[in-house]
Amino acid sequence: MNLRKLLIGLLSMLIISTISYGLQIEEPEYQPKIIHPGDDVDLWIKIVNDNYENKVKNIVVEVTPHYPFELRQVNPTKGKVIINSLNPGEPYTAYFKLHVNENAPSNDYRIDVKVNYDEVYEDNGKETVVHYNFTKVYYIHIYGTASFEISGNTNLTPAKTEVVPINIKNTGTGTAKEVNVYIGYKLNPTPVGSEIKTVEYPGGITTEEQKNIIYPTVISLTDLPISPVDITKFYLGALKPDSKKTINVKFHVSPNLVEGVYQIPIVVTWTDEDGSKKAEQISLGVYVKGDIILSISNVVTDPKEIKPGDNYVRIDTTITNNGHAEAKDVKLKLITKYPFKDSWSNCNIKDIGNLKPGESKTVSFFVDVNKYAKTEHYQLPIEFSYLDPQDNKHKGIKYIDIYVKSKPLFEILTKEVNVTAGKENKVYIKIKNIGSEKAERVKISVIKNSGQPFDYPIKSDTIGTLYPNQTGVGVISIDVDKSAPTKPYIITLEIRCAGDSDEGDNNVYIYQEPLKVNVISSNGSTIVPILIGTIILVIIIGIYIKFMKNRKNHE
Repeated sequence: MNLRKLLIGLLSMLIISTISYGLQIEEPEYQPKIIHPGDDVDLWIKIVNDNYENKVKNIVVEVTPHYPFELRQVNPTKGKVIINSLNPGEPYTAYFKLHVNENAPSNDYRIDVKVNYDEVYEDNGKETVVHYNFTKVYYIHIYGTASFEISGNTNLTPAKTEVVPINIKNTGTGTAKEVNVYIGYKLNPTPVGSEIKTVEYPGGITTEEQKNIIYPTVISLTDLPISPVDITKFYLGALKPDSKKTINVKFHVSPNLVEGVYQIPIVVTWTDEDGSKKAEQISLGVYVKGDIILSISNVVTDPKEIKPGDNYVRIDTTITNNGHAEAKDVKLKLITKYPFKDSWSNCNIKDIGNLKPGESKTVSFFVDVNKYAKTEHYQLPIEFSYLDPQDNKHKGIKYIDIYVKSKPLFEILTKEVNVTAGKENKVYIKIKNIGSEKAERVKISVIKNSGQPFDYPIKSDTIGTLYPNQTGVGVISIDVDKSAPTKPYIITLEIRCAGDSDEGDNNVYIYQEPLKVNVISSNGSTIVPILIGTIILVIIIGIYIKFMKNRKNHE
C-alpha cells in the first residue's frame, strides 16, 4: 500500500513537472542589488507570452512576500498587477515595491509570485479559452549589518592602575568580520577619492551615481584623564549577531582627577557581510566615586514670554548632579507665592528618583499668573531633598528667575448706565489701561445677546492708543424695545487691542467685561413727579388734620 502511494506521488510530480505554461516568468530584478534591513526595494517581475501561437488575457500577477518583506507599492490593488492581454511573444514588466524589516538577520528570504491568466486557442475560427495559474518561488538575500554595544563595570580610583573587563557585543543583524577594537582612540574619516557606480534598471536603463570614498582612520589620543596601559588594540575576529567577547583592559587614573563620570573613547572597525568596511566610535563611561552637588539650570517656559493673567504656564528646569556620587530619592518642590499660584493641587511636587554623577533630568512645573502681576523678575524657590549613598538625608533650596513681561490690561470705570425703553440711547463707556504696556488700536464692542431686549445700531467704537494709567471713552448705541421691562440687565463688552509695537509686541489682546444696564420706562419722567407730589400732598393733609384736632382740644 505504501509503495503504491509512493508511485502515485512520483507520477503526479512527473506530470506537474512536464506541464508547459504559455506564460513565462523571468528572474526578478531588484534595486538596490545589495539589500540591507530597513531598505525599500524596487522589484520588477517580467512575464513573457512564450506561446507564439496563442494570445493570453486577463493576466493577474500577484506577489506574496514572506518575512521580512512587506508590500509598499502603489498599484490599484496591493500586491497585484492586472494586465489585459499579451500577444504572442509580447513581454510585460510588473513593478512592486517592498520594504525590509529593520530587524531582519542575514538570510535568503522567500517571495512567491503567482500568475493567473487565460490562454485563447483558435481552431477553425472558434475560440477556446483555458485558464491557467501557477506559482514560482524566489529567494532574495538580505545582508544584515553589524552594530556594537560596549559595556563594563568600571569603578576606578584616582592614582591607581586597575584592570577593567569590557564587553563588546554585536547587537546588529549581520556577522561582523575582522573586528578590531582600539581603546583610547578617536575616529578620523579621511576622504581618499570618489567612484562612479552604474545602476541598471529593467528595459536597459542605466544611471550613474558618484560616491565619495572615505577611509576610516583611527588616531591614538594622549593626555587622557583615564589612560589605557599596555595593550590598546585588540583583534576579535568574527562576531555573529547577539554574540559578545570580553577583553581585559588596564587603565591608569590620574592622581589629580576629581571624582566623577568620564568617557573613554573606543573605536571599533569591522567588515560587514556585503564586504563594506565599517568603523564606529563609541564612548565607555567610567565612574570615579565622589560627593553630590545638585544644580538647577536650563529654565525654559511655555509660553516663552510670560504675561499677567497667563494660566498653566509650564516651567521646565533641568536638575543635574555635578558631583561624584549618586543622589537617591531626589524630590523637588516649587514654592509659589504672589503673583504665582499652583495650576492645580500637588502639580509642583516632583519625585525624580535617583541621579547618578553627571546625570540630568528635566522636570515640569505649572503655575498661574495673577492678572495684576507687575512687570519684573521674580525669584521662585525650589526646595530639594535627597539621600546620599549612606542614606543620610540632605535638604537645600535653589532659586530660578522668572520674568513677567508687560501687557495692556483694562478696567471699565463706567460701572452702570441708564437707558430708556422705546428709544435709541447713546452710552458713553470710560475705560482705563491699568496694565504696564501701551495698548494700540483699542476698540470697544458690545456682544449682542438675543435673549435681551436690545439692539445695537452702533455696536463698537475705536478709542485709539492708551498708555498705562490713561483713560479713554467709547460710545455705543443701545436701542431698547418699547416693551422692555424696567429692570437692570448685564451686557458683555469686548475690549480688543494690539500690544506695544515699539517694544516688539505684535500680539492681539481680547478682554470681556460685564456692564450693568438699567432700563427705565419711557413715561418714567412724568410718573416720578406725580408720585412725589402725591406724597407731599398726603403729608400736608395729615399735618392739617393733626393741627385741627389739637386746636379743638385746646378750646
